[in-house]
Amino acid sequence: MVKEYSQLDLDNFDKIKISQKKNSIPTKDKPYKHDTKLLDKSTKQVKGQHYKQKDKNQFSLIENNLATSQIIEETKYFFSQNTIDDSSGYRSMYPHNIRYGKSKIKRPSIKVHINEDGTSPKLTWNNDSDLSSEIFKGMYDEPKYLPGGDKYLLVEFGNIMSLELNFKAQGLAKAIEQANIKGIYETLPCFASMIVHYNPDEIKYGDLRKELKSLVNNLKSSDDTIVQSRLFKFPTVYLDKWTKEAVEDYTAKITYKKPDPEFIVELNNLDDVEHFVRVHSSTEYWVASLGFWPGLPFTMPLDPRCKLTAPKYNPPRTWTPKGAVGMGGSSTAIYPDKLPGGYQIFGRTPVPIWDPEKRFSIFKDSVCLFRPGDRIKFEPCEYEEFESIERKIIDGSYQYDVMENHKFSIKDYKNWVTKLDWKKKF
Repeated sequence: MVKEYSQLDLDNFDKIKISQKKNSIPTKDKPYKHDTKLLDKSTKQVKGQHYKQKDKNQFSLIENNLATSQIIEETKYFFSQNTIDDSSGYRSMYPHNIRYGKSKIKRPSIKVHINEDGTSPKLTWNNDSDLSSEIFKGMYDEPKYLPGGDKYLLVEFGNIMSLELNFKAQGLAKAIEQANIKGIYETLPCFASMIVHYNPDEIKYGDLRKELKSLVNNLKSSDDTIVQSRLFKFPTVYLDKWTKEAVEDYTAKITYKKPDPEFIVELNNLDDVEHFVRVHSSTEYWVASLGFWPGLPFTMPLDPRCKLTAPKYNPPRTWTPKGAVGMGGSSTAIYPDKLPGGYQIFGRTPVPIWDPEKRFSIFKDSVCLFRPGDRIKFEPCEYEEFESIERKIIDGSYQYDVMENHKFSIKDYKNWVTKLDWKKKF
């Protein structure tokens, strides 16, 4: 609907125009270059108000301190809407090394972190003698309580992936559930932190923070905690054809990258991809939390000597094979379905980890297979075994390889870790 102005409105507009003409003060000042849009092309005179001298001085000061090369260097790391719509604009940008013939050219990620001195952070490695003493470090003396928007509160227990910190997060989640605090919708515990989702109309941030601090102070030591933990064995084809196809498709359509297994080998100073497979499959993985998609487990290696690290894709893949095994940071995950993703992928298992139709009895209580506190053991297998299991899954005859009613003690775990041979080569 278009509004029609009345005659009274039109008369007022004319009065305003006349008033502006009477109050305009002619000036002989030479127009500053930022005033050029205010010039009347016919009279070459400045129309209306122009910048004051102190403004001009400030503009000059800013311009003199900004190097053009620096501006170009910084702006090339960010996407515009055009480059988001057209992938060709970011194909040349990738956070890892790009090889052209014999040369190696490093291209920064658009999410690259730059230190205050202008350098980029690098992966550092401790000597073998330091590893056993470092493994339990990283816990804060007091948890951090941080706002996460207008209805979320983040509790951080430390800055390292740790079983002990995960116990604290899970313990606090249980304590919150038992306390039945009004206004809390849900909790999302993870490796070393947890998110609390609350209603700010029912409980204020400050009051919630006090409630959580009280619960944390009353938590018993995780050393005394014993939990029921199921152990699942998952046949897995490492260095498989399916994840290789996904990586090659990514390289062809988005940007070049080194194949995922080789990239992990390079980052973690391993001998070759076979060495990587031995290390990754030599430990059980602790399910710390579920997320991203129903049933997807975020896990950590229980043997700290098998801890590997790799960054996520940037930008991420548009698809990942169902059952793909991948790594992001030091977390290993299984993709429940064919999904977008950013983890470095290197294997595939045929065993379903979520079942909306509950075709298998193990899903009777939930469509998701795992729950926090479960453990996973990836067992390398060949294509023949993969295909055999796949046929059994289709006809519904597959039996999950799971050991139930296991008891897991963090005290016993810590004692075991301190006795490990840190010089053992897998």
